[in-house]
Amino acid sequence: MAFNSFQGEVKGIQNLQQEYTQKYGAGNYIPNLFMAFYTFRVMVGLGFLMLGILLVLLVIILRKQSLPSWKWLPALAPWAIGLPYLANTCGWLLTELGRQPWIVFGLMKTSEGVSVAVDAGEVLISLILFTLIYGVLMVADVYLLVKFAKAGPQENDSSEMAQA
Repeated sequence: MAFNSFQGEVKGIQNLQQEYTQKYGAGNYIPNLFMAFYTFRVMVGLGFLMLGILLVLLVIILRKQSLPSWKWLPALAPWAIGLPYLANTCGWLLTELGRQPWIVFGLMKTSEGVSVAVDAGEVLISLILFTLIYGVLMVADVYLLVKFAKAGPQENDSSEMAQA
């Protein structure tokens, strides 16, 4: 699959380590395989879980049935809100950890990416500000999700539909 052909050679991680050491110099070129392995599986598993939830609810809607009297469904539904965020975070971790030690493969290592123009204080201030901004956005997001989830679905007014 990596070569779009049955003729490609897939090298093992130890072979790649030896090849990259010869090509790029001494260093550890093996990414964190444990994290890459499990973040990928969690990301894909959560994707299938979300797809499964969607399919179950779609069948219920298409059959024009009321929601089954499963007591666990309303209790677990709010937790499903976090699934896309968790899957996205796992995908981001997979990408960032899987490309190590490179910023740009074959051109620039992560260790070479340290800026001499930005000092530690500026990085700390930026980190604090971004954390505060995203924290405020997260609180607003959760507030709105809870507000509209508690309100439930709204009935469509036929006069509104006629005006649209």
